Amino acid sequence: MRQRVMIAMALALRPQLMVMDEPTTALDVLVQREILRQISQLRAEFGFSVIFITHDLPLLLEISDRIAIMREGEIVELDTAERIWNAPQDEYTRTLLSSFPRLTGEKGVVVR
Repeated sequence: MRQRVMIAMALALRPQLMVMDEPTTALDVLVQREILRQISQLRAEFGFSVIFITHDLPLLLEISDRIAIMREGEIVELDTAERIWNAPQDEYTRTLLSSFPRLTGEKGVVVR
């Protein structure tokens, strides 16, 4: 509920940009999904941009237009979510992507 209240308070100011630092931390998957759905609807309605700061790379791959991968305070890769998923350029990005378990098996492999 705190996340929703903070989002509502921020939107009252009619921002052009919202910075959200770990906005779904410690939420269960269903509540997380609902918060993200609401943020998406509000973005469409009010026309603001969002910078998400999170360690949840799989989440960013689903909801982001562009992603900046940082290591030790420096951006090591900046690209579209699709390109980061399909063709990461930096070794650190490849390592991050390989660290998340795949529910459907290895990327590009059909599990039967």
